[in-house]
Amino acid sequence: MKTTEKLVSFVQETSYKDFPREVIHQAKRCFLDLIGVALGGARQPVVQILIKIVKETGGKPQATVLSHGFKTSTLNAALINGAMAHALDFDDTHIGSIIHPSAPVIPAVLALGERLKSTGKSALEAFVIGYEVETRIGLGLGRRHYDRGWHTTSTCGRFGAAVAAGKLLGLSSLQLSRAMGLAATQASGLRLAFGTMTKPFHPGKSAFDGLLSALLAQKDFTCPPNMLEGPKGFAEALGDDDTNLNRMAKDLGRKYEILNNTFKPYAACLLTHPTIDGVFELKDRYHLKPDEIAEISCEIARFCLDAAGQQEPKTGLAGKFSIYYCAALPLVEATAGEDMFTDKKVQDPQMVALRKKVKTRINPALKDTEARVTIATQDGKKYSAFIDKPKGDPRNPPTDSELEHKFRSLSVNALPQRNIDAVIESVWNLDKIKNVGSLMKLVS
Repeated sequence: MKTTEKLVSFVQETSYKDFPREVIHQAKRCFLDLIGVALGGARQPVVQILIKIVKETGGKPQATVLSHGFKTSTLNAALINGAMAHALDFDDTHIGSIIHPSAPVIPAVLALGERLKSTGKSALEAFVIGYEVETRIGLGLGRRHYDRGWHTTSTCGRFGAAVAAGKLLGLSSLQLSRAMGLAATQASGLRLAFGTMTKPFHPGKSAFDGLLSALLAQKDFTCPPNMLEGPKGFAEALGDDDTNLNRMAKDLGRKYEILNNTFKPYAACLLTHPTIDGVFELKDRYHLKPDEIAEISCEIARFCLDAAGQQEPKTGLAGKFSIYYCAALPLVEATAGEDMFTDKKVQDPQMVALRKKVKTRINPALKDTEARVTIATQDGKKYSAFIDKPKGDPRNPPTDSELEHKFRSLSVNALPQRNIDAVIESVWNLDKIKNVGSLMKLVS
């Protein structure tokens, strides 16, 4: 069987009853986290602009735009909610494929599920399937795809949204192959956009395009069924000699990548998190004060400096992609939440002076989840910490209570308290909900 056929077979033959209990629970955690970060990003400028465009162009009221009290077309709701989910760069990550997996898929599932009056169990089923397909395609493409400038969340997220929507629509094998091909031909998203509104636009557009791919396929819109692996197709055009099609289907249905999901405790690029953990550890252990610091030396993985190497960020958004700002922040503040990444905070004279004391060095031996931080004080002392299991990592995961706390902190300005409590209860019982529209009413 070709790669597309294997993936399509998995999508068609897999159902909710096949998922281990821990996979179902992890999927619920993803829904809670994703809805929370979307609500937290609901008033961001990128979202406001998209809403203006959607209202100007119109659309049937089919699906809810989170926290804004109106409905628009299924496609437009997926677009806005997908961008909203990534607006804070606080959403989950699958580090192996370098994908933010929930942001392109859950908005597509909720938008279509609301229109179809799908059950919560069907939504969970579609999401897990979409998660597995997008991350496996990312793993198969290999790291150099990202290294060359492609934003994998965007290029691969379309596949996740397409097959998840296809599962909800009950597409045939041929239609699913075409949906994947249509997702492939729309694949794009460049890393040069990091630190601007265009980065969160990527998963929003992925949700839109993936959903559109499934809807077109349902109407028998034609497309080569082997766009993923065929000559001049997706893998050949966007991959390189590191690409391995076999990785895309290895252990499919037996090993679930969703169990390797990372939930972010900090509102910044995930690759900065080991450094943030290291600075927090040293500050707390040795009671360090900002005015005592002579230098903050950070040994980091190559991808960290590549993705988050902005030395002089001018905005809160750029600060999320600055290892220099992120390394300085824990010495001044007790948290690294969204309120620590504002334009005012990034430009604060104390923060500017402190981040100028940050020195970075790439250590090729370090993994993306590792960092070694050494802080030198004015009196000549040095303190070091090595982090290899940062908070939020699947080897050091947050508890359900910690995810609930994150949800509450992000949704407090978007929803009344009674709705916050009801959303949390609904997500933990998503498999019992008869119509996902009831959940969408709570977050509207």
